[in-house]
Amino acid sequence: MSTTRIPVRELQIGMYVARLDLSWFRSPLLRHSFLIEHPAQIEKLVRAGVKMVDIDLQRGIASHPPQVSDTTHSATEAAPTWSIKKQSKPLAQLNEEYVQAKLAKQQMDQAVQSVFTTITKTGTVNPQQAAEAVQEITIAMRTLTDSAIFMALSQNRAGDSTLSRHALATCTLSLVLGQTFQFNPLELQELATAALLHDIGLLQIRPAIVRHAHAASGLSKTDQQELETHPRRAVLMLERQAGIEAAILQLIAHHHVYLDDSGYPKESRGQFTSDRSRILMVVDRYDELITGFGGAFPLTSHQAFQCLYQEARQGALDQRILSSFIARVGIYPVHSHVRLNTQESAVVTKLNQEKLHQPIVTITHQPGGTEYLMPFVVDLAHQTDESQARAIETIIEMDR
Repeated sequence: MSTTRIPVRELQIGMYVARLDLSWFRSPLLRHSFLIEHPAQIEKLVRAGVKMVDIDLQRGIASHPPQVSDTTHSATEAAPTWSIKKQSKPLAQLNEEYVQAKLAKQQMDQAVQSVFTTITKTGTVNPQQAAEAVQEITIAMRTLTDSAIFMALSQNRAGDSTLSRHALATCTLSLVLGQTFQFNPLELQELATAALLHDIGLLQIRPAIVRHAHAASGLSKTDQQELETHPRRAVLMLERQAGIEAAILQLIAHHHVYLDDSGYPKESRGQFTSDRSRILMVVDRYDELITGFGGAFPLTSHQAFQCLYQEARQGALDQRILSSFIARVGIYPVHSHVRLNTQESAVVTKLNQEKLHQPIVTITHQPGGTEYLMPFVVDLAHQTDESQARAIETIIEMDR
């Protein structure tokens, strides 16, 4: 590690503090090494009595950023050189995480596809295959960030009605939420298995009904009644299998039993559903929205969350669970490519938990699509020039 010592008042945003001149015993600070991202961090060091700091020259900038003489420079100008030094590694790291998540998704997709191939050929579920698919997904969840796996599962899903991919997404997102609620390993295993198999009853429904389940023209009363039998069909198929626990069957049976009793089957009451059933409801509905399942118009993740929020306010979905889902992945998830109100393009690189609609972004392209020579970072929740404040206009689907 290459370091140099400087007075604390010479610290600048983008520098990486490696060591303080205070001992751990005397210091009120929890960490003595961190990246300087806000002026408030420097002031905190001063108030703590720090006089000198060692900065890591390899993990942050080594000198003062150049002074910008024109403080009213337009959004289309290049960022100062120190800004990209500060964030080039995080952006590169995010890209690497996404690449790893896509590779993991391919492996998970193959494992899940094998389950559905067996069902299609034999009309039965191979419990060992299902268990191995869940294990594959669980391993990926332990080794990848939520944001990377979420984006790998969600990106370019519009119009994708593949049942196995829907199962993969629902299973993975159920695990994300299940971990948030600190379910034990057995509970997580049951939730993941139920999410993987929750829609296998659709394989027994006429394809034309499934394709138009949510189309604007709607289904006839008879076709709607047939569609609503798919949770029960799945349960009946699995009841004949050894090794499928009753708790899994119950989760599958209830994944369309909404809290306001607007779902189905009609004899089940939403108020009596468990948290795990409610998690499955939310993530199943989310993936339906972004894919345009059943002939509906596909939504972006941001639009899907807006729709889910309205459905929760109307009483169909659990607001507590939905809030946890949004807080975990963000209204504009990390890795999202977005267009700003300035018509610049950016990548969401960090969430602001207090203001989820205003994440930290790395701006990469000018209006018109020309790439900035030096991408720069903007915290949308803390902008100094409010008269030219940037805001996210929409999410951009990218082929990556």
